Amino acid sequence: MTDTTATAPIRTALVGYGYWGRNLARNLQAAKGTQLVAVAESDSDARAAVKQLMPSVRTYSTFEELLDQPDIEALVLATPAVRHADMVTWGLESGRHVLVEKPLAMTVDDAEHLVKLSDRVGRVLMVGHTFLYSAPVRRLARYLDEGELGEVQYLYSQRLSLGKIRRDCNALWNFGPHDISIMLHLLKARPVEVSARSFSFIGEGVDDVCFGSMTFESGVAGNFQCSWIDPRKVRLMTVVGNRKMAIYDDVSPDQKLQLVDAGVAPSQDRSLGAYESLGDFQWRTRVGDILIPNIPLTEPLLNEIEAFAEACRTSIPPVADARHGADVVRILSALEESALRRGLSVQVEW
Repeated sequence: MTDTTATAPIRTALVGYGYWGRNLARNLQAAKGTQLVAVAESDSDARAAVKQLMPSVRTYSTFEELLDQPDIEALVLATPAVRHADMVTWGLESGRHVLVEKPLAMTVDDAEHLVKLSDRVGRVLMVGHTFLYSAPVRRLARYLDEGELGEVQYLYSQRLSLGKIRRDCNALWNFGPHDISIMLHLLKARPVEVSARSFSFIGEGVDDVCFGSMTFESGVAGNFQCSWIDPRKVRLMTVVGNRKMAIYDDVSPDQKLQLVDAGVAPSQDRSLGAYESLGDFQWRTRVGDILIPNIPLTEPLLNEIEAFAEACRTSIPPVADARHGADVVRILSALEESALRRGLSVQVEW
């Protein structure tokens, strides 16, 4: 197996050429930092499609065949979530860097094992929390880092759609990783307590809707709703600070981020006679301008793959590194435990 260098693109193989795998293949070819050299896919029609669209890319019917190829330096895994732990393990143990789609694993023990394994073998393990690499989220994170919103008081999100309905994992494990990873990234903190209620409407045993809540040690509250049986496609997050507020709308074509100069603050006029009640005297709402920043947009998935290539070249941990991915799995597991207990609060042990 060849060594990566500071200049050459990372020779990368893709495992899984389904719906999301096709998007990954396109961006692996477009990225300056990677060279797509092989695809492993069990479906013969999908392999034929690869050969037609990308004649120079080798195809294999099994993951094991692909691992035997000495020129492959990195793997990108777009496979069912239940297979992530095993396939990441085999990939790391073979000496490859690995980018795996979310979630990193389906249990906390598996996720923690993968973090330790990647450290031990000295290879990059990155998780596909793609929205961390979107330009609006990056700008929102910068606003928080610079104190533009003041102290964050609470934030909440909705991730809704009508389909794609999955049977290999529920709505919490399918949609939840996106908004949980964004909240962790924005707050640079972990929750200490969670609660959730999940509901199954289409088929027994797989929840289609989840309402979740997280409480951070600072007292910040983070809530989310996810569903694949909603009439609208919604990807919305609101962050409320004590100075300003922000609205991130990933579905909006031209207003993906709004900075709202509004809030509640003590009144400057301390004369009680000017107000009808003590409550009115103490607090007044403040409404100012709404700023819609001009944010140059690039495809988040392309940014993610470039970040993976850079991590492979430099060994500098990416934003969505294995530790971040394992933290998301720990939170998901606690939320699922709460949902099984019909919404009772669960402490998150770190």
